[in-house]
Amino acid sequence: MDNYTLTILGCGTMGTAMLLSIMKATFQPYPAKFICCTGDKESAEALQKRFGDKIEASYGESNISAVKRADVIILGLKPYICESVLEYVKSGLNGHQVIISLLAGWSIERLSKYSSCIARVMTNTPAKFGHGMAIVSFSKEAQKYEDLVMNMIGTVGKALKLPEKHMDAATSLVGSGPAFCLLMLQAMAEGAVQMGIPYDIAKDCAAKVMEGTAKMVMETGEHPEALKAEVCTPGGTTIAGLLVMEDRGVRGGISRGVEKAAEVAALLGKK
Repeated sequence: MDNYTLTILGCGTMGTAMLLSIMKATFQPYPAKFICCTGDKESAEALQKRFGDKIEASYGESNISAVKRADVIILGLKPYICESVLEYVKSGLNGHQVIISLLAGWSIERLSKYSSCIARVMTNTPAKFGHGMAIVSFSKEAQKYEDLVMNMIGTVGKALKLPEKHMDAATSLVGSGPAFCLLMLQAMAEGAVQMGIPYDIAKDCAAKVMEGTAKMVMETGEHPEALKAEVCTPGGTTIAGLLVMEDRGVRGGISRGVEKAAEVAALLGKK
């Protein structure tokens, strides 16, 4: 697919994050035109002012034309309004456009009434900073566009492919994961504050510790338990702190939290 038009239907937080990621990247084939669809005139004008002639912003009835002109469509809508919006612009859909869905809970089967070429994506808010994670599942008909979609979605940070049956778990781990990490980061910072470190310094230290630890896991490829053991001096501070956390059920609480969020993600697709 060359010289194609990319329409983003719903330029809120995630839709705009995807737009920014794509614009900052270089990959082939690259969109020849960007059209950003919003719900009202004020939002469209704000987008046009922000991005200038790099995009075309639309709203209202003009969104139908924006969809009709698209070769690839990114759905950045809230799940609860998606159906009404898709029905509104349905006359602009031809059934063969590549639809990349960022919607939590919406299955490929549910989206297939609008196109045969569906890529279902779960990403997260760090995508706004180029450090996001994305999981992608494809309909059978969309597999021929796999390279294009993976290159495009990979601009958020990193993209991996998984069968759709894992998407609810991915919604929890990837989509909700930043909130889980932030809870741990805040708890670490507050522990340091309790021991007298000013909050701003404690927050920066906790954030950098998490960033560095994640980088260590990614670059070494070693199991987290092996890396953890390297920090645990016999009779030292680290093992003492870890034992308290194990006694309080921190590990199980986090794991069960991921499990519960996945269960809720599964329910979203049934509403």
